[in-house]
Amino acid sequence: MPAELFFRTEDIRTDEILDYLVETEMDRHFIESLKGRSPVILRGSRGVGKSFLFKTAEAELTNDFKDRRVLPVYVTFARATLITSPTPERFLAWMTSKICNQIIRAATNLGLHLPGGSAISALRGDVSSTPSAMERVEQLFENAWRDDSKFEAAVDVPGPEILRDAVEDLCRAASLRRVTLFIDEAAHVFIPQQQRQFFTLMRDLRSPYLSVKAAVYPGATAFGESFQLTHDATLLSLDRNVAADDYASAMRQLVIRQDPDMTEHLKRSGEAFDALSYSATGNPRILLKTIARSSPFNVRRVQGTIREYYREEIWAEHSSLSDRYPGHRDLIDWGRQFMESYVLPNLFKRNQGRGGVHGDTSSYLWIHRDAPQAVREALRLLCYSGILQEGVSGIRATRSELGTRYMVNLGCQIAYASEAVAYATTLRQSLSVKRMVEYGANHPSYKSIDNIAVETGENFDNQALEARLKTSIDALDLTVFQQQKLQGLGLDTIGKVLAAKEATFQRAHYVGQVRARQIRNAAVAAVLEYLSG
Repeated sequence: MPAELFFRTEDIRTDEILDYLVETEMDRHFIESLKGRSPVILRGSRGVGKSFLFKTAEAELTNDFKDRRVLPVYVTFARATLITSPTPERFLAWMTSKICNQIIRAATNLGLHLPGGSAISALRGDVSSTPSAMERVEQLFENAWRDDSKFEAAVDVPGPEILRDAVEDLCRAASLRRVTLFIDEAAHVFIPQQQRQFFTLMRDLRSPYLSVKAAVYPGATAFGESFQLTHDATLLSLDRNVAADDYASAMRQLVIRQDPDMTEHLKRSGEAFDALSYSATGNPRILLKTIARSSPFNVRRVQGTIREYYREEIWAEHSSLSDRYPGHRDLIDWGRQFMESYVLPNLFKRNQGRGGVHGDTSSYLWIHRDAPQAVREALRLLCYSGILQEGVSGIRATRSELGTRYMVNLGCQIAYASEAVAYATTLRQSLSVKRMVEYGANHPSYKSIDNIAVETGENFDNQALEARLKTSIDALDLTVFQQQKLQGLGLDTIGKVLAAKEATFQRAHYVGQVRARQIRNAAVAAVLEYLSG
């Protein structure tokens, strides 16, 4: 085993990135989409390879620059936490200056000449000095935490329209087809208010000459009201299918590319490696970490690693999300309790004694489409942590009811077994997507979370949530009929709807249990991203 493995893409140079590429058909589709013209939101849990795909697309565009004439620009907002007193104006100026500087740097590295005049002057700033004006603005924001009282803007930072025009002028002057921005960590390092600002900026920058690609996590991303995900970008969900024919070979090659010496270990202990591979459920970072922990590589150490990581650490990481998203604490805690008390024991019990029969074991759960909205949000937060993968909506279950199917991280289930490697073999050989444990619209476990949105908002000062609660019900995703019924009940704001019980909605004529749940779900959905600010 080598002294180190690359767990994070940041540790790999851009000119080396293609040496470590092990692509599946899905990976190639995503890479081509990232290199394309349309805006893209690449969504996936921690460690699934979003940054790696970004850097791969950047490297391929750089190698093909003479032919394609597309300028790739990689941007990370990792230093966002250094911005003090991040007013909307200050935060927008920092993001814009950061983007400007990275565009200039990328253009310079490829030998492009940035002429003065026109809108390009705003992009360049004052380049007669070192650092340039735009670089000074970026540094000023990031260093303001040392003494915020001395903060003052060095230059006027161009707004989205000027930046967009500057990129068009750059493309015309340098014979570029377009500039492609790969914005990594687009939401994770931002508080919700900043996330909404970013996605508004992403929408405002859209043009034939500028394409923005952003990486986000599922469940805890606040897009805001101005950015419409289905209209303003193409959503790509990076969930690797463990049932795909090329899954096992791709995961093996991923490890061998980093450590050729592992080839012999895989020949001797292939079943143990497969247990780690399938436990990772398509997450390369988790696979590499668990392999490193299992050195020297053998069955006993692999089983110990699986129990340690998937019984303890992955859950601790999930619970720690509440430190970053305090308003979502109850959702995070409920999701863990739901999985540990209901889903995982039920799946493990169901699969016992069914080994060896192809297509007769399961790692899937199904949630009724009319389940409380807070339940579905709690499950999305579990997707953030990699404990679940959200699958297809509109799946029919028992009694032809419709709902959403989720895949449970295989490692969380495999860790239940005393002989984890043997159980992993049984599970992967007979896993069926058609077998699911089902949770209906009114499962008893939902009761404790049903009023989560209102209760959480009272626990701390949250001006964004307070403003949202005062918003008219016109903002809710409801039919005209449903809005009229709420108006008749005197419920004219989102806050009033949330404060009411479903039984209150049923006082209106032609509003029964199903419509009452739909109304409440619409109100909860409207405030969920505001729970943490």
